[in-house]
Amino acid sequence: MTYAASPSAPEIARALELQDAHQAARPRTPEQAMGVAAHIYADWRAAHERGESYPDLPSYVRGVAGTGSVTSAERGEVRAFWSWKSQPEGAPREVEHRFLAQACGESRGVQVLEDSPAGSRLDAYWLWEPLVQDVLAKNYKQNPAELKALAPEVWSTVSQRYAEAAEGPVVAFAADIGAESVLGKDELPRLLAHTNVGKENIRFPLPSPRHEHLPPEIDALIADDAVRAQVRMNDFDPAKSPKDFAQKLGGIDVPERLRENHEAALWRLGLADRYDELTARPAEPKRAAANEFLPGVDVRPVARHAAPRGPTGHGVLNPAAALSLPPPAAPVHQPAGIER
Repeated sequence: MTYAASPSAPEIARALELQDAHQAARPRTPEQAMGVAAHIYADWRAAHERGESYPDLPSYVRGVAGTGSVTSAERGEVRAFWSWKSQPEGAPREVEHRFLAQACGESRGVQVLEDSPAGSRLDAYWLWEPLVQDVLAKNYKQNPAELKALAPEVWSTVSQRYAEAAEGPVVAFAADIGAESVLGKDELPRLLAHTNVGKENIRFPLPSPRHEHLPPEIDALIADDAVRAQVRMNDFDPAKSPKDFAQKLGGIDVPERLRENHEAALWRLGLADRYDELTARPAEPKRAAANEFLPGVDVRPVARHAAPRGPTGHGVLNPAAALSLPPPAAPVHQPAGIER
């Protein structure tokens, strides 16, 4: 199995197992939150005993994000990234892509941030949980506003470091990518600019969703891995104008193999003000006007080859004129090219 293959049935089952275990460990009571806060405090005290100077708990947590190892020694060079969740083919229910990445990380020897020393420690601190923030504020005299901002700050820091540590190809477990997600805001921009990665070395094991408001050929363009890594779901929001998407799409780095498709998409998007104009069915062809010689009868002029004898004009038959001609005398044959 390659590192970028779709998750297998055993990997999906393992991902759901990891997800259920994570949910079971989530602090849901003040007592459980106090246990998590005590864990953070104990790690802070241990850091002081090692000679590391952090004046308070938040500064210690920032130190973990800024200096902790983001590489698992037992894994290979390929790194996995993730965002949000979906129900992949073969899965009985939705699964967070974080756990798909971890399950595939185990079976394929791929790096995953949450399995690294720094990532696993931050994950155990449950910094996103309001209950944990409340306990830290009340029992450890920490600033509530600072605690609320701490989780997005430290996960952004450690995610950027994790992306910058990439040494080659990477995989991204995601469907659509939000512009404000960690993957969309912090990780992919660094991977695209990374000398060891770039657009051609980012693979998506999960298929891109079908966006019904986009024509199939444009949807296929943004489903290509190299383009998908540069496009965000906000860019083709159906509530916006296709011209906005054209402006965004025109600024990305497109592989040479997609150049013609890219130019065609830009041209088509630039002609529409609304997405329903792009997907509207073509109008029915208009019927020819009624012939002036036969009121109420629609007749199309028919091109004919010139008759072998006599003047024939441009070879266009007027059926009404043909019907008005008197029948020819018996011994005279009807000229070729005249249709009754």
